[in-house]
Amino acid sequence: MRRFSNIVIVLFLTMSALPPAFCQNDKSSIGSRHTVRIGWGDMLFETMAFGPSLSGTWVNPEVLPDNYLHDEIYDVGYTGHIFAEYMYSFSKVISIGIQADLEGIFWKEGVFDRYHNLVTPATNVRNWDLDLLFTARFTYLNRDWVRLYSGLGVGALFAFDNLGDFGMAPAFNINWIGVEVGKDPWGGSFELGALNAFSNTRTIYQMFSRIFSLSFYYKW
Repeated sequence: MRRFSNIVIVLFLTMSALPPAFCQNDKSSIGSRHTVRIGWGDMLFETMAFGPSLSGTWVNPEVLPDNYLHDEIYDVGYTGHIFAEYMYSFSKVISIGIQADLEGIFWKEGVFDRYHNLVTPATNVRNWDLDLLFTARFTYLNRDWVRLYSGLGVGALFAFDNLGDFGMAPAFNINWIGVEVGKDPWGGSFELGALNAFSNTRTIYQMFSRIFSLSFYYKW
């Protein structure tokens, strides 16, 4: 017990002797600690993995049976990745935070006859994918107007639509390189990355998605 007390006293005296710059956790030594940013990213993977089905428009529809019908997906639209993030900087190098990424895919489904006339009411489908990620950033170049960084994100994806379907999957994001331009408190950034979410080889929601993204930030 006596030895432990001596150690505590030595540590206290050592900390008291440190220069104020080492003891303070202020903005002057590290810069702005809090960052909020909002951005948009591409949906290249989603547009390649899901799109409208082949149109049932035929050159000679009269040669088809009178009762010919086919299902068709059409009027497909994509929102892109819309994301928001909060980060806290522990130092000029390391920051951690949380990010929410939302994307939407919208389409219509219907049954058509051989003359491509809709014979049933169209079904409007609104599908959403929400990624919630814990993020970490490593800044390896820090200048007044330009910062270069890379990062990681780990979390989960929640998939749901207006028809009542729901799914979940592990999700992770790799930010290969990010370029941040601006001087506190406002600025913007460009990132190259890969957002992924899948349960197995047959249940893939995102794979190398959000390859590039643009965002703007506010720091304080």
